[in-house]
Order: sequence, then structure tokens, then C-alpha cells
Amino acid sequence: MGFRINTNIGAMNAHRLGISNNRDLDSSLEKLSSGLRINKAADDSSGLAIADSLRSQSSSLGQAISNANDAMGIIQTADKAMDEQVKILDTIKMKAIQAASDNQSNDSRNAIQKDVNRLLEQLDNIATTTSFNGRNLLDGKFSNKEFQIGAYSNQTLAASIGNTSTTATGNITTKTSIAQLGSSADLTADAKKGTTTFTSAGLEGVAVGDTIRLEGVGDYKITGMAGTEGGDTVFTVDRGLEKDLTIGQTVAIVKSEQEQIIMADMKAGTIGDAKGFAVGDTLVATAADGSLTNHKITGIDTTAGTITFDAAIDAGAVDLRMLDRKTLGTEHTGSDYVQFTVEGVKLPGVQLTDANGNGVVNTGMGAAAAQINLGTAEHGIKANAVVESNSETKVMGGDIAEDISINGVTILGKGDRLKESDTDNKLVNAINAKSNETGVSASLESDGTLTLVSDGRAMNLQGFTNTAGINDGTVAGHIEFTRNNLGVMHVSSEHFKDEGLNTANTAAKSLDEIVSAHQLNEIATGSMREGDPVGLLRTREGAMRAMSLAEAATKELDSIRADLGSVQNQLTVTVNNISVTQVNVKAAESQIRDVDFAKESAEFSKFNILAQSGSYAMSQANAIQQNVMRLLQ
Repeated sequence: MGFRINTNIGAMNAHRLGISNNRDLDSSLEKLSSGLRINKAADDSSGLAIADSLRSQSSSLGQAISNANDAMGIIQTADKAMDEQVKILDTIKMKAIQAASDNQSNDSRNAIQKDVNRLLEQLDNIATTTSFNGRNLLDGKFSNKEFQIGAYSNQTLAASIGNTSTTATGNITTKTSIAQLGSSADLTADAKKGTTTFTSAGLEGVAVGDTIRLEGVGDYKITGMAGTEGGDTVFTVDRGLEKDLTIGQTVAIVKSEQEQIIMADMKAGTIGDAKGFAVGDTLVATAADGSLTNHKITGIDTTAGTITFDAAIDAGAVDLRMLDRKTLGTEHTGSDYVQFTVEGVKLPGVQLTDANGNGVVNTGMGAAAAQINLGTAEHGIKANAVVESNSETKVMGGDIAEDISINGVTILGKGDRLKESDTDNKLVNAINAKSNETGVSASLESDGTLTLVSDGRAMNLQGFTNTAGINDGTVAGHIEFTRNNLGVMHVSSEHFKDEGLNTANTAAKSLDEIVSAHQLNEIATGSMREGDPVGLLRTREGAMRAMSLAEAATKELDSIRADLGSVQNQLTVTVNNISVTQVNVKAAESQIRDVDFAKESAEFSKFNILAQSGSYAMSQANAIQQNVMRLLQ
């Protein structure tokens, strides 16, 4: 064998293997001390990616479980609140049953009514104050709310909670029998909008020229004419006309049912033959784009046989009506006044325009509110016209694609450039510069969205959809009536769409009956004068209707609660499923990331023994070189 001194191969191999063994020993100690099999990407690069993905999914599922539990908390909060409302309704029905008995005196019924009014106030209080984390639950605004109940995007569950206030529950429909062609017609009250629509159940086969007699109301003659350019013949039912009515160009009708509403493409001016019309009637015009415009009959000259109407009044104007109990079908002059009544209190009249145009009063919402407020000191009721529109998105930057106009007045032209969020106030300043012409002012919110506010006139908007996120068209707004602590009543032009001196409606119908027609709060509506107990329970018949309203409201609340119960059950099942999934995902991650202590302990023992034996081998390799000295002896 050969002996070499300069190169000790045995020692070098022992050193190399010792370094590798020490590295494995350090890694084993790291795993045993951390409890993880993967402490760095080098330990298992693909395993690390899978484990991190599983850990993210598990954490997300944990938050989804928390979200679902919060959603159940919301539903339970709303359910318990509605349970209290149902108890209140049970009490109201019990008191209505008590008031329905004729052994009750007027004083005792008034006392019962006062008690019920307090209960209704508390029911509304529950509806307006029940909230979760600052979000109201029972005022009708908690609609189509989505809860994230999954680990990935768009894994949501939607829930809605209806409005449980007295103005939104207890809706019923009444039917009034009218002798008509041997059948009956329905007078249906739409409690949501407070409008009344007259529909005919037995008018199949009627033709132009036929006459319909409504008992106690008068004759209605079917009149009509052919549409332009070969269009179909259309007709409407108007009151007592002896010949066809021609206004502007063509006559149209809004629905297939026979309604006493005149639809026409009208021009400003007068129409001939005033017979059968009354001051306060409404002419509804259809524009070329299909939009509707209400035009008010403001005066009748019986001598000249003409009817004057104001074409400036559009869909945003309040449809004022005659409320002086005059007979339907009679003719009135421009000296008549239109009166509002709010819960039994008469408000100042707005004078109508006579046939010569004298005494013109702008009957837009702002002017109507101003007229009503003239008598605030006397009747205590204040009117406020609110016509407002808010954008859903911030003002968009770039060139304007079409002219921007308000009420026919051009604000900015096509091609003008705007900055995003209108940071230089170009759009706002342009709108405000012409507010005297349009009646509309603008302001910019902190998030870059636009708010438009009118002085009471309707807002006809064009060019705002693609620029500021506000829908083009007419914004009608509403009037708010307030008195003392009795809350706010909103009245918009929709409430008068089918009202007025037409069909079988009573001309003296008061405003509160329109707004709250057959709703739960009808139990407490009526006169607001001091010391005058109001509501249905003052009479036996009213108490009977109050029972029906309470029953209807209870059914609506039970329906809402049933829907919420279904959602809660769905959430419970979802939480259970997510919990199982989370456990399985966590177990899968553990299999990849966590260390097996039994296996790793055996590995550590092996590396530890190898380290000791390696040290011994190194010393022996170094000792072998000493054998060379013996050859030199």
C-alpha cells in the first residue's frame, strides 16, 4: 500500500460527510423545535405552495363563519323586534273588538282610540329604531343585502327585511259595487301609492259612440278617432261628451282598461266644447317618446265653450283637485278655489286661472307649498317641497357625448370636457349659473357625486346618465306635510294620477285618505285638531275595519318573519357546512406542513449517532499519517 502525507483522502471524506450530517442534524432540530415539517421554501417548495393555499382557504372560511353568525344576529334582532310588533297588533285588535261593541260610549271609544294611537306610535318607533351596527332593519331600506359566506368572491347570500311601519303594513282592498251594464266594477285602492284606479269588469265589446251609465255619477260616452299614419283606433271614456274630442293631433289611452282619463298629444292653448268638464280635471298628454305629462284644467268659459289649461304644468306638478263636495259633472268658473285637506284640517286654497288668464298661479310643488304655508299660524301645518336627485357614481371625466340640459335649458354642450369628480367645479358652476332659469342648483359631495336640488319645480334632466350617474327624465319630487310630533307625510304627483273629478271618486276626498288609503296608519288618521281624538275606533264600523287592518298587518309581519326564519335556517346549515369544510382543509394543511415527531425523532437519533461516529472517523484518519514515521526509524 502507499503512504502519502500531503493529501489525506480519508480525512477529507470524513470531513465532507461530517458537514452533510451536521446540516441534516440542524434541519432535524429545527423541525423538532418548531413542530413544522416545512420551515422554509427549500424544505418542500411545492408543498409550501399547497399548504399556503389551504391555510388561506381555512382562514377565509373562518371569517365567512363569523359573517354568517353576524347575519344570524341581524335576523334574530329583527325577528324579536317584529315579535313585539305582533304583540302590539294583537293588543290593537283586542281593543278594536272592544270598541266594536255598542255597549261602548263615545267617551270610552275615544279613550280606546287614544290608547291605540300610543300603541301605533310605539309600533312605528320599533320600525324606525331597530338597528344592528348602525344599520336600520325595519324601515324598508334593508333590502337585497348580501352576506359573504364563502372563501371566494361572489359566494354570497342575500336577505331582505320589509318595512314594518304603520304606513307600509295592513294593506287591504275594498270593492264598491256600481250598476254598470248589469255587472259590477272594482274601485281598488292601491295602498302603496295611495292612488285609485277605476276599472270595468263588463265592458267587453263596447265601441266608439256607446254610452255607459254609472248610477249616481252620470253618463260616460265612448269617443275616439283613428291614430296617425294608419294606426289602430284608440279611445277613452270621457264624461258626457256629445262628439269626438280633438286636442292637438291624436288621442291615445294609457291602459287597455276603460278609464276616464283623456290622453292626447296636446299643445298649449284651449280646447273647444267645455261641456262635461270641470275645473280641477286633469288632461294627461303623451309625448313622442311615450312619456306622460299632466295638464290641469285651470278655467272654463261656459259662454265661449272653451277650456283653458296650463301646458307648463308637467308630471312634477301637484295635481290639485276640487275638494268642496260639488257635484261631479257640473261646471265651475275660475273663481273657484282648490283646497287641500290634511287629516281633516283645511289648508289655504290656490286660485285657478280663469278663461282670460287672470289670477295665474304657478301650481308647481314649490308654489303649492308656499300657498299652504300662508296659513301655518292658523292650522299648524307646514309644507315643504322637496325635489332632489343624487348621482350613484362620481362625475366622469372626458368629453361630453351629448348636450347636458335641465328643464330645456342647455348647461354644457356636446364636446365640452369635464374633469373626473368635477374637481374644478366646471359642471357645478355651469348648473348654478343658470339656476334662475332652471330652478335647480347643484352641489358636489366629497366622493365626487353630484346632488341636484330644485326650488319646487320638477326637474327634466337630459345628458346626465353618462356624465354624472343621474338617470335622465323627469324628477317629480314630493311635498312633505308636518305638524307637531305627528311625523312627516310625503305626497308626490303619483298620489294624484287617477284622482280628481273623474270616475266614481268622491270629489271631497281628503289628502290623508289618498296617502294612507287602507293602510295600518288609517286607524289613527283623521282630524289633527287639539282635543279631537282621531281614528277608526270612534265608530263601530271603523272598529270593524281596524280589526281587518290589524289582521292584515299581522299576516304581513308573519310573512316577513317566515322569510327571515328561512334565511336563518339557511345560514345555520351554511355555517355547519363551512365548519366541516374548514376542519377538513385544516387537516389537509397539517398533513403537509406539520412535522411527524415520531419519524423526525428517529431521524434525529440517526444523525446524532452519525455525528459522533464521524468525529471518531476523523480522528482515526488523522492518526493514520503517523504510520509514515515508523518507516523513517
